[in-house]
Order: sequence, then structure tokens, then C-alpha cells
Amino acid sequence: MEVKFTQKQLHLDADNSSGKIKIDKLCSLIENHPYKEDIYKTFDIDSIKNEYIAIDFIDSIYSRINYFTTKYHRYKIIAETKDINVYEEAISGSSDTNIIFDFEEYVDIDEVKENLKAVSLYDSKNTFLDEYSMTKYANSLFKTGQASLANYNVQYFKEKALKSDGYNKERSYRLVDNENITYLRGITSTRYYEYGIDFTFVVSMLSLHKNMKANPGVEYEIKSAAISESKLEIIVSEKHTKDAGNFGQVSTAVKITTNDLGTGSLNFVNVINVMQKDSTGFYLIPKKDSIIENSSLVINHNTKPENVFVSLQTLDTIFNTTDSFIDELKDVKTIKTPDELRMKILAKIQSPRSSFKSITKLSDIFKRKIDNEVSNFKKLLGMCNKAEELHIDYDLKDKLRYIISDIILYGNYRDK
Repeated sequence: MEVKFTQKQLHLDADNSSGKIKIDKLCSLIENHPYKEDIYKTFDIDSIKNEYIAIDFIDSIYSRINYFTTKYHRYKIIAETKDINVYEEAISGSSDTNIIFDFEEYVDIDEVKENLKAVSLYDSKNTFLDEYSMTKYANSLFKTGQASLANYNVQYFKEKALKSDGYNKERSYRLVDNENITYLRGITSTRYYEYGIDFTFVVSMLSLHKNMKANPGVEYEIKSAAISESKLEIIVSEKHTKDAGNFGQVSTAVKITTNDLGTGSLNFVNVINVMQKDSTGFYLIPKKDSIIENSSLVINHNTKPENVFVSLQTLDTIFNTTDSFIDELKDVKTIKTPDELRMKILAKIQSPRSSFKSITKLSDIFKRKIDNEVSNFKKLLGMCNKAEELHIDYDLKDKLRYIISDIILYGNYRDK
């Protein structure tokens, strides 16, 4: 996959951020969004458009998302299997190849069109092949230079689709245009709602602004952001911390994510921001059955827009939970065995099937022995902080957070 489509961690530079943005400017991100009017109605934008949202680095994230909404044009078409050809094509000036989807006929909004070619992106090729249970076989053919045989198999099912409705599937094909090239981002059912990184950022910042107005003294800062044209993760933490005993200073935080092509369109999850002296700290993610109630909001892609806006009204139950988090942290029983926890983390990231086993810097952090004393629990927390600061693949970093969270909070790693 081309580098420009990879979700990347954004460097948050305080010297180049005012830490605020006018609501009218923020909403420019959704000027052409299909649910703009719903957002304006839900948050009564006309009455607050001249207000400023003060959240550290909000303007930096705005600039990055504005780049993606300007440079990447996302849209969908509807097409039937009988009208699609899939084949491999050489990339000019390179030894690499692309998988091409050739739409001989398709529907764009309400207009029937012909002859559109798109480069397969993300998991779109496998999604298409999964319909015929031939993904592994076809990928093997592509890999061994037998692309023509793979195309022959695709043509076989295309011919069957021409003759039988049972093989002719009507699907939604989600495209993105960038630098005069059309890419196929994903294939979904026609009853699939995509909200996007622009929608997610705007409604989450408006929700946080609403919460700050309702709770004077509450302030937020964006601690982390990872963005691509289809994916967004932002961790927003309360600026004022509280003492949590052996865990030190902590504050509640919210991990806000969207994945246009994943299982969850919009996710709002409570996390614990464990601060470390002179560092960024790290994050612990409690299980759903922890003592904290209503600690997450997951809106799936099959959720109708009207239900999404109803769900957004419940976000107040996710904010302002620091005191509940502190109660949970003080109840943690594992802190008497910090070295045992360190060894469990190390064993998990070094296991033969681990995605982390090749990241030696990560293993090195947890190889160092610490005394099995409560007083040295801080050393383990310091290791976790160093792990958070590593520049590793976004998806791996999120998985690492779950591993560390489960082992420190509960003593074992949950199976996901």
C-alpha cells in the first residue's frame, strides 16, 4: 500500500498551535458533508458559531484533517458483479504491480455510468475474492506471477453472475480520488453508513466544548493523534490530574476513533491517562465490565444517521469520570508483584506468534529486572511510559496498550 494512505502519528508542536479554534471555522470541515444539517441542528451551531473551542492542539488536528478533506475526494458507487473485471497491471517505471478493478457499468448517485478503473487499496481485493472463497488461492497466483490465471477465475464467476442472480451481487464500492488516480478503498453492503474523519473530529470537539461549558473548570488537551484519509484516532485528556496512590497522578481521557472501513464507524472509549514526571505518560484501558458504567460508545456502520445523533447525546456519561477511575486504580491488587507483571508483558510481546517480537527496542524496555517490591511499581510504570513513546505502527501501538492495560489492571491479557 502506498505510504500516503498509511495512518501516521501526528507530531504535536506547541510552538505552532494556538490551542483554540472558532466553531465557524471548525464546521468548515463538514461544509459538504451529507449530515451537515443534522450536526448544525444537534449542536445549535447558529447560536454558537462565533464561540471558540479551547483544547490544546485542536487547530493542529484541524489543519491535518482539512488537508485530507481537500486533497482526497471520497465517494461511493453501486455496481454489480457482472459488470466488474479484476486484473493485475504493471506500474509504470516500477517492477511492482497494482490490482485493478474495472467497472464496465456502475451507478454514481443516480446516474448510470461506464468504464471506471480503480486501484485496489487496503483490503478491497480480499473482500471481493472472499465472495468466492478464493482469496488465498488467488493471492498465491498473484504472488507467483500467474495473474492471468487469477483473472481467469474472476472471469468464470463474472460469467456465472451474468446468468444467475445468485452470483450477481450488488455492492457499494467506496472510492477515493487523489492526484488524478482513483482508488478502491473498500467494498460494503449498500446499507453501510460512512461518517468520516471530518464528521468524527467535528462532533467530538463540539461535544467536548459542550461538556466544558456545562462543567466550569474542566479543560482538555489532545495528547495523541494518528490520522489517514480513512482513519482517525485522537486521545483527549483532562488537563487537571488527581492523585491515584501508587499510580501517581492520573486523569480521565477519551480515545476517539473512526475507521471508515472497519467494524466501528465511531468509537468513544474511556481510558486512564497515567502521568509520568517530565514525560507524556501512558494510557490504561479498563475492561467493559469494570466498575465504571457506560465507559464507551460504539456506533457501527449500519447505524442510521438519526440514531447516531441520539447516541451522541449520551457522551456526557463518558466524560468526567476521573474519580471513578481513581477508585478502580486504588482497588488494583497486582501492584504488589511489579516484576511478575513485567515478565508477563515481556512474555506476551516475545511470544513466537507476537506481532512485536521483531521490535527489539520494545523488548529491551521490559528486559530490565526490577525488585519485587511495591515501592518499585513506579519503575514498571516508567517502562510502560517508554513503550508508549516508541514510534511504532499505529495498530501495534493500540494493541500494546491493551496488553499493558490488562496485565497491570487485571494480571492477565484479554483475548480479543
